[in-house]
Amino acid sequence: MATSVRLIRRYVWLVDTIRRAGNITLEEINQKWMEERTLRMENEEEIPERTFHRHRQAIADIFGIDILCNRYNGNTYYIENEDALNEPSFTSWLFNGLAIDNQLMGNRDVSDKIVFEETPGGNGFLSPIIEALAKNQKIALVYRRFSISESTESIVEPYGLKQSKQRWYLIAKIEGNDKPTIFSLDRIETLSLTGRSFTPDKSINVTTYFDEVIGVNIDDDFDCEKVWLRVYGRQRDYTDTLPIHKSQTIIARTKEYTDYQLTLRPEYEFQHAVLSLGSDAEIISPQWLRDEIQWLGAEILKRYEQK
Repeated sequence: MATSVRLIRRYVWLVDTIRRAGNITLEEINQKWMEERTLRMENEEEIPERTFHRHRQAIADIFGIDILCNRYNGNTYYIENEDALNEPSFTSWLFNGLAIDNQLMGNRDVSDKIVFEETPGGNGFLSPIIEALAKNQKIALVYRRFSISESTESIVEPYGLKQSKQRWYLIAKIEGNDKPTIFSLDRIETLSLTGRSFTPDKSINVTTYFDEVIGVNIDDDFDCEKVWLRVYGRQRDYTDTLPIHKSQTIIARTKEYTDYQLTLRPEYEFQHAVLSLGSDAEIISPQWLRDEIQWLGAEILKRYEQK
């Protein structure tokens, strides 16, 4: 294993060890380190205090995770900003993935007991896209949409990445266009950095760009409005713990159902999210959306009536 990769894995192990303990002394950390079977090299001794503090600084620089010492609690170490590991971000996604991988490296006999979801592909483009984002550099790509048989070549200005339903998406402006375009990474055939820089449009904030939708489809034919959704039975427990949209709030609850209010664009992805709940969900308002879901349900029924 390359030295740099081994170091990153050690950093992840150290953070994971402290996070799981809550508060832990350096002596206790070293006790666990000496029991480590995969990352610790044969005949390697305990982590020296000076090395430990270098690791703390590197972890803060790379992951933005601060390991502090509580001198009033027996010189125990803890993670000050543990929320950084739980909030949706590229850092938490990367860190938690490496923490799991560290565990699997040392416990290969359980690897066949853990099932991961497959992704359509395109993950190999993440690294060059992130480099382009960091350098404000234009990207040349060849892309083929599902609805078009021929590929198209474009020079784009990258603004961000978003993960949705197992896919990664690039948010970018095609040269000459004012409005961003969404590219699914698994539909990109080739991608390369051009070496040409651009000045980012400050009005585009990827963090808030998708606030009005539940996925990546921003359809200007739909206005952002309040939706009243009723969910029945056990399905509402799942809806409580995994909200359909971040604006979701509970406005009423009975023994039979829970009513939610959402503020969003009720476009294609939202409509199909409601349909996926089957008979356990009902749109109460607006009326046009209730009529639309009713029409879609009738169209589904027609499919099953055909022989």
